[in-house]
Order: sequence, then structure tokens, then C-alpha cells
Amino acid sequence: MIKGKFEAAVKSKSDNGQVNEALCKLLCHNICVLVRAMHDLGMEPLFDSTT
Repeated sequence: MIKGKFEAAVKSKSDNGQVNEALCKLLCHNICVLVRAMHDLGMEPLFDSTT
């Protein structure tokens, strides 16, 4: 799913950059899955506004 949505290759040349880029793709994928689940289940996020 991640390869299809965000491209299979990483563009960074350094090893550290490649790891960071892959982790960012995973984070974006997880956020997309959460947003989709919230939409499909009709859930609304609740934020604490006491601060």
C-alpha cells in the first residue's frame, strides 16, 4: 500500500536520509489510515480545550 501511494523509491542519497524518508512515508500512511477509519465509522475527534 505504501509503495503504491507514495512511490516505491526513496530519493535521499545518504543512509540516514533514506531511513528518515521511509519513516516519514510510514507516518503519512498511518495518518491516512486513521483519517479513513474515522470517516468510515463516523467518528469525530475530541480535543481538550481546558488549556
